[in-house]
Amino acid sequence: MKLLTFITALFITITSCNCQKATTNESNLLAAKENNTNMNQESNVPVMIYEANSRGYFIKLKVENRKIYISKDRNASDFKTSNVISDNDWNLISKLALAVELDKVKDLKWPTEKRFYDGATHANITFISNNIEYPANGFDGGFPPKEIATLVNKIVELGEK
Repeated sequence: MKLLTFITALFITITSCNCQKATTNESNLLAAKENNTNMNQESNVPVMIYEANSRGYFIKLKVENRKIYISKDRNASDFKTSNVISDNDWNLISKLALAVELDKVKDLKWPTEKRFYDGATHANITFISNNIEYPANGFDGGFPPKEIATLVNKIVELGEK
């Protein structure tokens, strides 16, 4: 009787361990697939460089891989500070950036011309994807072309925090 109880307990223990391993492996596979999907989406998001300047003002922002790099020094060759972008902000930025038609960025029309009489900063954004640069045609700081306005405004908002 003791032998039968021991064998039954051993059998239950062995099979329950295998069930946990299978569940753990399945959850690890699901997490890995989700990470790969996020990584693929991140690798498709172009690098974005926003720059705005006037006589007394300069800011350069670079958005890349969930980080925003900030430089307020016109003569600096590199970015002085960087901040991590929150998941919610990154999801919005990546969604908006992936929706931009990079080949048409250079043809976007600016809504105002205030920069021509010092009414606004000169601003521009460049998208870099697969080592190809797609610069916009320039626009007034604070008044980006409507096709990329939400994206540009979000980048500027994060850069000024």
